[in-house]
Amino acid sequence: MQTDSFLEFDLMAILRIMRKRAGVIIGITVVLTALIVLAITQMRPLYTAQTLVLVDSQKSNVVDMEAVVSGIPANDAALDSEVEVIKSRNLIERVVDNENLIDDPEFNSALREPSALRWLNPRYLLGRLFSLLSPSDQTDAVEQSASQEEMTQRSVVDSVLSDLEVARRGLTYTIEINFTSENRYKAAKIANAIANAYIVDQLDAKFNATKQANEWLAGRLDDLRRQVTDSERAVELYRSRHGLEESKGMTVTEQQLSELNAQLILARTNLVEARAKYNRARQLRREGKGVETVGDVVQSGTISALRQKQAELTREEANLSAKYGPRHPAIVNIEAQQKDIQSQIAAEAGRIIESLRNDVSVASTRVRALESNLKEIKGETGTNNEALIQLRELERKATANRQVYEAFLKRFKETSEQEDIQTPDTRVISKAVVPGGPSFPKTSLFVMLGFALSLMTGVGAAFLLEHLDNGIQTSGDLERLLALPNLASIPLTPKERGPDGKVLSPQDYLVMKPLSSYSEAFRSLRSALQFSNVDNPPKVVLFTSALPNEGKTTSAVSFARAAASAGLKVVLLDCDLRHPSVAEALKISRPEQGLVELLASRLDFKEVVIEDEKTGMEVIPVAKGTANPPDIFGSSQMKLLFERLREAYNLVVVDSPPVMPVSDARVLSQIVDETVFVARWNETPRDALQNAVKQLRDFGAPLAGTVLSMVDTAKQAKYGYGDGGYYYSRYSKYYVN
Repeated sequence: MQTDSFLEFDLMAILRIMRKRAGVIIGITVVLTALIVLAITQMRPLYTAQTLVLVDSQKSNVVDMEAVVSGIPANDAALDSEVEVIKSRNLIERVVDNENLIDDPEFNSALREPSALRWLNPRYLLGRLFSLLSPSDQTDAVEQSASQEEMTQRSVVDSVLSDLEVARRGLTYTIEINFTSENRYKAAKIANAIANAYIVDQLDAKFNATKQANEWLAGRLDDLRRQVTDSERAVELYRSRHGLEESKGMTVTEQQLSELNAQLILARTNLVEARAKYNRARQLRREGKGVETVGDVVQSGTISALRQKQAELTREEANLSAKYGPRHPAIVNIEAQQKDIQSQIAAEAGRIIESLRNDVSVASTRVRALESNLKEIKGETGTNNEALIQLRELERKATANRQVYEAFLKRFKETSEQEDIQTPDTRVISKAVVPGGPSFPKTSLFVMLGFALSLMTGVGAAFLLEHLDNGIQTSGDLERLLALPNLASIPLTPKERGPDGKVLSPQDYLVMKPLSSYSEAFRSLRSALQFSNVDNPPKVVLFTSALPNEGKTTSAVSFARAAASAGLKVVLLDCDLRHPSVAEALKISRPEQGLVELLASRLDFKEVVIEDEKTGMEVIPVAKGTANPPDIFGSSQMKLLFERLREAYNLVVVDSPPVMPVSDARVLSQIVDETVFVARWNETPRDALQNAVKQLRDFGAPLAGTVLSMVDTAKQAKYGYGDGGYYYSRYSKYYVN
């Protein structure tokens, strides 16, 4: 809720400022907008034409030429580089030459009509001075002419570049070429010319690169061909000289070594296998186990036949044992046959083991023979190792020369074919057309922006003036500034005329219009003073202000008249001994005797009192001033006078000088009951108010509160200030003006 109130307060304050300074805002807005419109109408219209160029990322090469003339890669850096190529001086110089823009006054300032202000241009003055001081011989004239042409060319190129805008369209492969000119047809023509020049520049670059590559490759091919021939001839001569003929890519010695190595590996494998079989059979025999499990024994046909015969005898023995006893001749005969077969199996197994031993011996002999042959061949080939190493070196060199030559020959053929079929990597996808309207100035947009800027300037000026405005606008502002209650806000009186035809003064208006808002304000002030101390209402009230012309005297006189009109016995003292104004406000002729004479005890009290004919209020005016008012106000006679007035009157109203110029009000504040501080609406500076109230507080003055005088209620309502005047139209029917 607190935040909402703060925001509402801020918005209301802004609206009030804008309503208050509406004249400033409207005036600045209208004047600046008119100036902007006038400036826009004086601008020379410019036309912009656009050409779209597509960078083709899908290249269709007839031959592979990426290493010679590569296309544009499809990445951001490459596309940005192409944009810079289009904006390059070399390309624009080509356009300037093709379109003969040097003879165009729009780009060549030397062809324009000379301006009357040209003598104010330092460059023109320096050029004229240089031409006067330079020698006039023919050689220098030629050099100067060439230099002038170069400078003109450079100036025209700079002018074209200043009107050119090239940019990539978003994240696409499309490049926008925008050219601006004073002539719509010229803008389209030059935009298309720049695009065409860019494409031609690409083709020229590729053609020149291909041509240079062909020339260089042709020169290198002859050298490479001789190198290949010489290196291959050296290989063959060295091979035949050292007997290093090859078969299937290998020399004869290398083939023999390879075959012997293979046979030796196989022989050693057979030896290991035969030795393993033989050792296993010997181990089984030493351990007393049967050798029938040895592989060769198991595979023996003789042993298989004996075991089959042995199995048949075992079955026959089993059959006979069922019929006869163990001593039967048939059974004994079968057992004898079985023993015989067993001895035959053992003999056959022994023979097989002996055969295994012979196999080991044969395999060992073969391995030794192969090793001996291999050693002999290695001895023969050892002498050829160095020659073979040198041969391999010559072969590698010949191979490298051959590969380089073939690569160059292939590239030469490709570049020769590509030279006649060069295609650009870009193409125009949208030619520039003649623009229908100017691109500058955008009249409607500029007017809208100008109006917005003018309005913002007006609003800024209004807020600046409001910030510089040091006056008080509302009673709330006054209370926050001085930390004093605002007792009343006194409105301005209308310009009404009295019976004599003259405009009524505020104090006379109060008498003529007792039911007006002006009269009601002083009745409210009197009520506020009475309720400030209910038990002991103030009888002596001092009116003062910070500066002169704040409405202090008018407020004091009006307050005294309002109290007298209510039936109170009131006396009004004019204590401004330096510039008395009460008698003038009441239209009383200046008396010969007054307050100073009364205090000097030369007169009786009744002799200086003047009665107000309209209200019966009594007035003690000032006849003559004095040089030391503070001494008089601080005297015992002044205190005695105030005691007599307290007893004789219901209300004593004192009009004193301002606080800031003199100290009179501060001295008087010590002998009164209450002090009313008057501030003028929208006029009295804030710092003056603060300083004056501080001085009164330093003296211990009894400050009852403040009065905001001369309030223009119509402006308050117009500006939207939330003071009494803002709601005046709602309760004005209660007043009779």
